[in-house]
Amino acid sequence: MRYVVRVSFWLSACLFLLIASALVKAQSTPQASPSPQVDNRIFAELDKLTHAKRVKTGDVVTAHLVAPAMLPDGTELPKGSKLLGSVTDLKAKSDKQGPSRIGLLFTSVVPKNGKEMPIHVVLVAVAPHTQANDVDLLAAGNPYSGGNRMQAGSGANTLNTTTGEGEALSRGLGARAPAERGNVNTTEMLPGRSYLPEVVIASYSAASPGTVFVSKDGSVYLDAGVRLLLLSQ
Repeated sequence: MRYVVRVSFWLSACLFLLIASALVKAQSTPQASPSPQVDNRIFAELDKLTHAKRVKTGDVVTAHLVAPAMLPDGTELPKGSKLLGSVTDLKAKSDKQGPSRIGLLFTSVVPKNGKEMPIHVVLVAVAPHTQANDVDLLAAGNPYSGGNRMQAGSGANTLNTTTGEGEALSRGLGARAPAERGNVNTTEMLPGRSYLPEVVIASYSAASPGTVFVSKDGSVYLDAGVRLLLLSQ
């Protein structure tokens, strides 16, 4: 009987020691810190006037970065890097068959003093060119801050539908900011918004036709210096 009690005691002691050792090891193992989020926004300005009556499908469109950016794979794009794209869709005039429209898709980038490389981005917002100090403030900030990160959908629009504009955008109808928001700060531009008078974003995607702009009044166009918000994927 004593032998059985001793064996039971030693088994219990060994089990206790094993459990205690496992707990100490788990507590002493350093926890892996979460990887920092990368800001996937790209801020740029259009280089030349892109007018539905002055371009044709396939024409090259360029823009330049007004602040450094970082791609999901860690590639850093310095300020001044050039975005290359093309006109993908076109309707010169607004008529009974529908509004004037123009589609843009950016597919590659040329870093300063670098080689052209493919890029997977979606153009999600446009705003008028503003004072130079807005660009300077943007460049002086930290473009890699994760706090202001915005995510793009993999294909069609994925927007907050708690507002009338959000509901319209989720149905592919586009939305235009009120006139008083036309001079929105660059860092405050929101996906799906056109801050240009009479120009609406009908849809956007990282695949062709890219981002389609429409206007019911006259011919749709984007002037030189128009600010662009793109999201890298």
